[in-house]
Amino acid sequence: MNKNLVTERIYEYRWKGLNRFQQKQGGKLLVTHKDEAEKRLLAQGISHIRIQRNFVLPTPPKQDDVTQIIHQLALLVQAHIPLKQALVMIKENCQQIRLFQWLQHLILQIESGYSFSQALEKLPFYLSHQEIQLIKMGETSGNLTTILCNMAESRSKSDKLNKKIKKILFYPAMILFISISLSLLLLIFIVPQFAELYDNKSKELPFITQLLFSFSQFLTNTIYGLFIFTLILCFLLYFINKKTKLLKRAKFLLLGRLPIFSQIIKQARIVFFCQNCSLMIDAHIRLNQILQAFQDTQSDDPILQEEVKFMLQLLQQGYRFYEGLNPTVFDTEMIQMIAIGEQSGNLSQMLHHISEIYQQKLDYQIDILSHLLEPMLMLIMGVIVGTIMLGLYLPIFDMGALVE
Repeated sequence: MNKNLVTERIYEYRWKGLNRFQQKQGGKLLVTHKDEAEKRLLAQGISHIRIQRNFVLPTPPKQDDVTQIIHQLALLVQAHIPLKQALVMIKENCQQIRLFQWLQHLILQIESGYSFSQALEKLPFYLSHQEIQLIKMGETSGNLTTILCNMAESRSKSDKLNKKIKKILFYPAMILFISISLSLLLLIFIVPQFAELYDNKSKELPFITQLLFSFSQFLTNTIYGLFIFTLILCFLLYFINKKTKLLKRAKFLLLGRLPIFSQIIKQARIVFFCQNCSLMIDAHIRLNQILQAFQDTQSDDPILQEEVKFMLQLLQQGYRFYEGLNPTVFDTEMIQMIAIGEQSGNLSQMLHHISEIYQQKLDYQIDILSHLLEPMLMLIMGVIVGTIMLGLYLPIFDMGALVE
């Protein structure tokens, strides 16, 4: 994706020095070489400069970083600063190498005579097709400032939701990881000791104990092979996840079949769809172009992609917008509200209202999930460890049979 951005290498330098008031200062700079960093610092009135290169590998930017750039651009354009100058100011304060290169190329495209939206179409790495269409309409209508502010607000809501979900899932994931690790340690190091203890007894061991010892022996005999296989599998999954959306879509479809997750995914889909449609209708983009923008954007949600394709076909055949909405994929209440909005000529306001309502429902479902996950995982952890301990100590309960 970023091969088109790499024309000259950008390096990260850490610097320290004194400002014109002899106060200590420091920071990071992204430049092509050390002399350029020193030149820029001297221009800012920094003296007694010490510069050291940070050896870091360029990494893809996070969504937060892109959202922050949109926020900054919206504020600068709102302050009537020319677009090119605003991009230069953002680039000078950018600390992310890939985003720095992207901004640099956007500025070069604008200097070559391309509009901002045309430059983004040539470098569509970090903005979706819908967002580029919004910027294009904002340039055409002269409402670029409003469009950028709305985009920044929409992105902030989406990022906030993603952070909330990650925060909820992090703690249970750590508990699950610790429980599995402890179970493996017990099976590899502790269970074999009990197997040796019970080997000399003539009494037949309980089925659960035999099963536990067999599994422990399998792990002990194949530990190195399983370790290498796990590493190779993790590497392959990481590679597939980076190169394709196959794993993300599979995860999406799998979670969509679980009761509480299916509700969260459905409500998140409605919020995403209504929010983006509302923004694009406000930018005076036609409905067929809006649906086509959803089609052109690679989404992790294959169900939404299929439904949008079907809706676009119906719309081109002359059907109303709400008539193409599937109540099993979206929601009957949502479709009714969209029908009212479309018939009254207030579709954009209605879509915005729907996104707000379902955002509240989504927050409530996520709160429920956060309260359910921890006890569920604690129960799973208790079952795993409890089963191992039961298998180990069950023969001891019959002490008369074991003592000779």
